[in-house]
Amino acid sequence: MAIEGGKGSNLDGLRTALDIVVAPKDALQRLRDRPTWGWALLIVIVLYALASWAMAPALVHATQADWPNAVARSPQLSAEAPSQQQMQLALTLKIVAFSWLATPLIVMFGVFLQALIMTIFNLAGRGTAPFRKLWALAVNLAIPLIAINTVVTAIIVLVRGSQAFDSALALQTVMPSLGYFVPATSVKLHTFFTFINPFTIWGTGLIIAGMAIVAGLSRVWAWTTGIVWLLLNGLLVALIAR
Repeated sequence: MAIEGGKGSNLDGLRTALDIVVAPKDALQRLRDRPTWGWALLIVIVLYALASWAMAPALVHATQADWPNAVARSPQLSAEAPSQQQMQLALTLKIVAFSWLATPLIVMFGVFLQALIMTIFNLAGRGTAPFRKLWALAVNLAIPLIAINTVVTAIIVLVRGSQAFDSALALQTVMPSLGYFVPATSVKLHTFFTFINPFTIWGTGLIIAGMAIVAGLSRVWAWTTGIVWLLLNGLLVALIAR
């Protein structure tokens, strides 16, 4: 693909994207020498879009089932007439049903945020990686962190059925996580620990290894980058939970 960086076969980027899952050390060493990201970005966007599309019916049902609670939480909606509330519901359901179309923007934002965090710690820890290498690293790490994570979530949702979810939060927390140990009544805290699941832990390990291999950071700075990334993203997810 033309957007791959460096010299070599265009299939090198595809090999790196696949190896980030099955042979991460080899992939990270390759990214250090040739920061490819085109194939990885394509894989992430396609898999994330398909998984989001598959979950759309469950999200629509969850949004509709939780609508009375949404009205109760919003003074503006509560003040509207029932007919206006139904119009708002119909519009919301249409947006939710087609929200999967926004997946490219969501992926790009997530990758940019991750690359930004890694850039900050690269500078703080006096790493050697330019932004283009950290961008390529972030895109490739999005395969387990975003794509595979969402695909597995979609499989769980499909197995359980769309009627099994009565809120968007219930849909977001189907993945086994530390959230199981926190009462769902503590919404923010529960959501934060729900973010810590097998795929985000896997991704954190890859970030640590990536910052050591690609950016040349010391072990302390590499671990700090991974842990801060995990905590910061967990906090962001918790902040928007309701």
